Amino acid sequence: MKKLYILLLLFFINILAYSFHISPDGFGKRIDGDGGFQEYTFENKTGKTIRYRFAILPGRNPEKSMDKWIEFEPKFMTIKNGESKKLKLYAKSPKDAKIGDYSFYLAVNSVTVPGIVEGKEGAITTGTTVGINMNIEMLGWVGDLPAKLKLEKYEFYEKDGKVHFKGFINNRTEKRFVRYMIEVTGNRGERATIYGGVLPALQTKSFDIPLEQFKKKGDVWKIEVKETLDRNLLQTIKL
Repeated sequence: MKKLYILLLLFFINILAYSFHISPDGFGKRIDGDGGFQEYTFENKTGKTIRYRFAILPGRNPEKSMDKWIEFEPKFMTIKNGESKKLKLYAKSPKDAKIGDYSFYLAVNSVTVPGIVEGKEGAITTGTTVGINMNIEMLGWVGDLPAKLKLEKYEFYEKDGKVHFKGFINNRTEKRFVRYMIEVTGNRGERATIYGGVLPALQTKSFDIPLEQFKKKGDVWKIEVKETLDRNLLQTIKL
């Protein structure tokens, strides 16, 4: 019985993950000066109407939270099945904000959409909706802090009939995170994309992953390291 409960829980988690679509899923903007602006597209593929309520919550570190500097619209959003709509978000720090990175959470909650009883004018029933309740961490920064990210001590090797790629990513950027990705391109157009996530300032991260798209290590032609959201190219390595 316990195993059945676990399987059902995983099933519903997968349904929720499939039903929630936001693009892009981060902020990653400089917020001093003219501030930073981002639009987020929400898609509905659930087969029913979804209504979202949005809110801005403080970041994990109160001293580095930018929640008070955020403006956004709309506060509520109703999306019919098969439709998509946009949330607009703008952040601008005060002039005395310290140089460095900041964060906040975008809270996304689904609310019940009332249903109409057919054949009964004005009759309303309690509708159903897909249960979404999540807080998405968003990051920004103050100051002229261009990303300085470098791939180091990397190599490709073959194991169990697969090509593997390992190395270290070093964030040399002072006072701010870098959200990064690595694209590996082959001689025949093969391409593997590695989403590395967020690397805090002055930290190094190791990785060792298989590249399913490649048959042998000699097929690799080029490596590109980029910032994830705006695809800002940080490093190019041709082999």
